[in-house]
Amino acid sequence: MSSDPKWRRYHRFFGRRGVADLDDELRFHVEMRVRDYMARGMSEPEARAATAQRLGDVANARDACVTITTRRERRMTRAQIVDALVQDVKFAFRSLGRQKGWTAVAVVTLALGIGANSAMFSVVNHLLLNPLPYPNADRIVLVSQEPSRGAAPGGVSVMLTPMGRVVSAWRDHARSFEALEPYWLSDATIQRSGETARVAQTAEILPSLAAFAGQRPIVGRMFTDAEARGEASVVVISESLWRSHFGADERVVGTVLTVSEKPVTIVGVMPGTFQLPRGRDRDMDLWLPLDIARRDDDGLFLIGRLHPAITRATAVAELDSISHRDLTHGVNNSRFRATLKGPADVVDFKDALVMLSVAVALVLLIACANVAHLLLARASTRTREMAIRAALGAGTNRLFRQLLTESMILSVAGCIGGLVIGGAGLRVLVSTRPDSVSELAAAKMDGMTFLVAALLSVVTGILFGVVGAVQAARHSTHEALKAGPLLTSPNRARGGARGGARGLLVVTEMALSTMLLVGATLLLRSVIHLQNQNAGFDAKGLYSLEVHLPEDRYRGTARVGAFFTELAARARAIPGVQGVTQASAGPLSMSYKIGALQLEGQPNPPAGTTEFIPYNGVGPEFFRLMGIRMVRGTTFTDTSAAALQAIVNEGFARKHWPGQSPIGRRLRILYDGKGEWHTIVGVAADAMTRGLTEDAGEPLLYMPGTGVFRPSVIVRTSGGARMMPVLAGIVSSIDRRLPPPQMSSVELQMQKSIARPRFTMFLLMIFTIVAVGLAAIGLYGVLAYSVAQRTREIGIRMALGASRRLVARSVLSQGLALAVLGALIGLVAARGGVKLLGSMLYGVQQGDAASFAVSAVVVVVVAVAACLWPVRRALSVDPLIAMRAE
Repeated sequence: MSSDPKWRRYHRFFGRRGVADLDDELRFHVEMRVRDYMARGMSEPEARAATAQRLGDVANARDACVTITTRRERRMTRAQIVDALVQDVKFAFRSLGRQKGWTAVAVVTLALGIGANSAMFSVVNHLLLNPLPYPNADRIVLVSQEPSRGAAPGGVSVMLTPMGRVVSAWRDHARSFEALEPYWLSDATIQRSGETARVAQTAEILPSLAAFAGQRPIVGRMFTDAEARGEASVVVISESLWRSHFGADERVVGTVLTVSEKPVTIVGVMPGTFQLPRGRDRDMDLWLPLDIARRDDDGLFLIGRLHPAITRATAVAELDSISHRDLTHGVNNSRFRATLKGPADVVDFKDALVMLSVAVALVLLIACANVAHLLLARASTRTREMAIRAALGAGTNRLFRQLLTESMILSVAGCIGGLVIGGAGLRVLVSTRPDSVSELAAAKMDGMTFLVAALLSVVTGILFGVVGAVQAARHSTHEALKAGPLLTSPNRARGGARGGARGLLVVTEMALSTMLLVGATLLLRSVIHLQNQNAGFDAKGLYSLEVHLPEDRYRGTARVGAFFTELAARARAIPGVQGVTQASAGPLSMSYKIGALQLEGQPNPPAGTTEFIPYNGVGPEFFRLMGIRMVRGTTFTDTSAAALQAIVNEGFARKHWPGQSPIGRRLRILYDGKGEWHTIVGVAADAMTRGLTEDAGEPLLYMPGTGVFRPSVIVRTSGGARMMPVLAGIVSSIDRRLPPPQMSSVELQMQKSIARPRFTMFLLMIFTIVAVGLAAIGLYGVLAYSVAQRTREIGIRMALGASRRLVARSVLSQGLALAVLGALIGLVAARGGVKLLGSMLYGVQQGDAASFAVSAVVVVVVAVAACLWPVRRALSVDPLIAMRAE
């Protein structure tokens, strides 16, 4: 017999001890049956045997009952949870609906914070986290080479494309990669029957690149390996070209298109998700077969996928070993070293994106602090309500769950509003981006963005719920009920503690806002400096002309030179044209020579030494036409090329001959140990010919002649923009089959050169304004609540003779103390935070005292403005009414 009391049979049979109670019940029935048999004269063993025969398999019966019990418990638990959740949600909606203004402010505040972060995450996700929609994208690398002495001077990111023979050697022997895919980017003229030729961006690829990228044609097919070897003239067009020029007609396959004056047949259409990591201003229009052997001298872009266990350092070592010692392909390339970069590493806007991401995170923190203000204030007004509910039997867990439900509803509403705001903000961001930030066009809101927004809303909702629950738990039920309905705060000590929490939140908001203000002010001063600085040349009336010449008809130096000579001669004959010259690197572009710079009197550089040497090949009229002042010496003449003369800028002279004149000195650029000596005949003033964001004092070497590459034609005219069609007509008159030239105003391009820092500054200013506004609202809320709590105190003080000025100073000093403390903390924190702006500041130091001082003043001024309304409310208190309120 069991010694357990009989009442256990009826205690929560399907409750938390359901299984134990079931065992007790079965044991009770067995023992009762045994007793009955023993009362009939059986011995105990006989009675138990008879009981087992009578009751059957008790173990199986027990298991069946346990299963039924467990299922019933689960159903009841689920039903109770759903029922409680429905009740909580209904009550939360009723409770929030009674305070529509409070709810609207909380939701809008959250929506601003979540919306800004959603929009920025969409950009960061597509440009930095997942820049290429390739399989195993985390192992995708861009393979390139750089000179043995490293990257280009001035921090400019330049990667040398490896030559085709090196690519072939790497593809044959490298074991660190699952695959290596070469490609070549270029411009080409495309033309349909009856249409004018236009310039399109093309990519020459191998057929295997489509599988490498995990993409398939949406219409037709990709070209074959045989076609890539030149056995057929075929082309695959992009989805954007297919939709814009062919009306998305699936019968486009088989259409003949003229590309660079050659007829090719369209065999397929690749989707818009088929992208390359190193496109230029926009997506590719055409995909052509790549002949690696034909591109030996041009160099190729290369993308690869590493094996899972291979590091970048290991892969670089293997590639260098192959390029330096492989004899199969005749490669001995010790002058260069391999480099591997991720697709996100070549995004020019990367530093600004990181900085802006931190900024929107701070905005979200300020928004969260504001909602915490609202919840603390609301918790104070609901003290009596919570006390009554607790007195009626609601436990702490029940109250906590209710408050958590209300905060989650707020966060879900904020998430929905945030996605709407974020989507609209992202569209504005993409549509207003400058041309130099073309990468932003790829940003879009997708499932990952929705997931992040939902995660933010859940986290913030839980945090808010915990804040409200903690405040509710700190109240004494007895004191709250005893205080009466007219007293909003049951005891002053705890009211003071809550006031301290709200004050801490205000200080935090002011500190974060000050940090953002410092960054925005630094960027603003930087942009002002860029706009007002002297470029070192006269861009007004200057135009740059670039002509695309088909390779088949303009192959070689002689034909290219003859074309541009005739173009310059005809341009000079146009009325209003003040001068024409040529340069290998026109305004806002750059060119480099690769080799080892040797000054006369220096020993020969070690074998295999190479570096990037900034240079520009120019015509005799270049300096006069550009308005670049000659500091000393002479400019080039028609005989300068034959005489092997050179001109350097002031930065070059300062670096290599500080305090001395470089005139008459000689230098040369060695490549494979060969190079001719050039005599310096002049020193040109430093000029920002590469844009207003570049360092004018960066060493630059000028040489006569523009080389074999297509030069830029630079024209100075007094006719303004109306001369551009006239100049374009000259190109057509020389060769009617050429597409219209690309012409641009140098003055306009110089202004566009600061579009990126100006755009970054604009975005940070918007985030800062939102942050400062939210912080001001938070300060206003704290002071308004404080004045409401101190109404009786203020009335008594005024009745005892306190002047209005004294009362106003009391309220104002409270707000200013919080603002000043927050500003000081923010200034200290900003000293470290401005490091994120390092590469984005021009002419302004990171620790610029004026920027810090202006930011602190703005915060204080905004704080004073936020204090004015609470001060006015304090001054409007009627002492008699305030004293009679209780």
